[in-house]
Amino acid sequence: MTDTANSPVLAQLRQGLLETTEPRVQQAVAEIVRRDQVALAECFYRNMLADPEAAAFLSVQAVSARLKPGMARWLEQLLCHENAAQLEAVLAMQHHVGEVHARAEIPVHLVARGMRLLKREISNRLLVTELSRDDLISAVLRVDRLIDIAFEEMSAAFVYSHEKGVRTDEAYRMIATGNNLSVDRERQTSALLDWENRLFRALATDGSLDQIATLRNSPFGLWLHHKAALIFDDTRELSLIDEGMRRIDDSLLPQLHGVSRPSMSSDEMRQQVRTIMTEIEQIKYLLANMFDRLSDLEVGRDVLTQLFNRRFMPTILKQEIELGRRKGVPFCILMVDIDHFKQVNDQYGHDAGDRVLQHVAGLLVNQVRASDFVFRYGGEEFLIVLAELDVEQATHVAEKIRRRLESARIAIAGEQQISVTLSLGVAAFDGHPDYQKLVDRADKALYVAKNGGRNRWVTSE
Repeated sequence: MTDTANSPVLAQLRQGLLETTEPRVQQAVAEIVRRDQVALAECFYRNMLADPEAAAFLSVQAVSARLKPGMARWLEQLLCHENAAQLEAVLAMQHHVGEVHARAEIPVHLVARGMRLLKREISNRLLVTELSRDDLISAVLRVDRLIDIAFEEMSAAFVYSHEKGVRTDEAYRMIATGNNLSVDRERQTSALLDWENRLFRALATDGSLDQIATLRNSPFGLWLHHKAALIFDDTRELSLIDEGMRRIDDSLLPQLHGVSRPSMSSDEMRQQVRTIMTEIEQIKYLLANMFDRLSDLEVGRDVLTQLFNRRFMPTILKQEIELGRRKGVPFCILMVDIDHFKQVNDQYGHDAGDRVLQHVAGLLVNQVRASDFVFRYGGEEFLIVLAELDVEQATHVAEKIRRRLESARIAIAGEQQISVTLSLGVAAFDGHPDYQKLVDRADKALYVAKNGGRNRWVTSE
């Protein structure tokens, strides 16, 4: 973050205000803003909610409870400040706003559109005052400059954070295509073949297809939607594979379900099976092409646990939020902490602590699906992203993990073994576009679990 108080932007602002603003003009602007700040905020968010592009980032509840009051306060602090210190505080806050908008990927042009609306609304109110022509021009310029400079401060922080996020996204793709590339290739090819085999076994034995998930909801389909898009950077093959899965799930499979199958002739059944086989062969071909184009890259995972570093967390969470917003699918995160880990290091040494971390990391990976993500968040903390699970399902995963570790014995040196437990905080995506809010909620739930006696999970409010 730059030093706002000493920035060239603030120096320019001060100079501009000294040149154009008289005390009576400042007072006129302040009176209008204090009188109408609630109405101005109402106008701002009414227009935002009416815009389909902007409304995707907002909820009526959040606007009413938090955003409108915040906008009203911001207008008063920015346009009614009484000294330089108050103004500097407002501009410093713009950095935080810009960083939040970057995390939530709120397009800057939407904010710019809202700023123009505010300037117009305030200018319209100034026009009906008794200000002289010169004072009216000065008042409009004051509002214009203050809002523009505040927007510039926010935009600078937005651009910096966004560019940093893009660099992290690219680094994640490089890491995700590292030493585990060949393993992932075999795993996903096997998952696709397993789905195909289960389908054809059911058909061959005249069994029910009700217990067979659609291809999009199979382990392969979940991996494709949640991990492949990050690894392969949304290549053409991804969309073609998705189209193939959609044809199988929406057109071909329904004809083999229920009353349709008994009425089909043998030739029709064979043709239907051949069509599905052709679609799956095409998916396998596209999948192989994507893997073939990637080179083996050095893995930059956490050296000790081989989990992803937390720097890649924004990349994954932004994607899951976008999927949740676009497709309406849920997801949850688990914040996980090893209980009394410092005592392990103090009593048994740091080598033992390292073995505990490695054991826990392996256990976490083995208890989640291929579509989920596990990070070493820092120290003895881990973070898990559970794709397409609601909070009830996520708590089942949390309890399964807790029980597994509680009953495990961890070898630390020779034949010596110890046991440790976990505390977990569970948070479900609630529609807020800023991933940090979700992480904070999980972290608070973890704090409650630890204060409540540890070796337990707690869901966020």
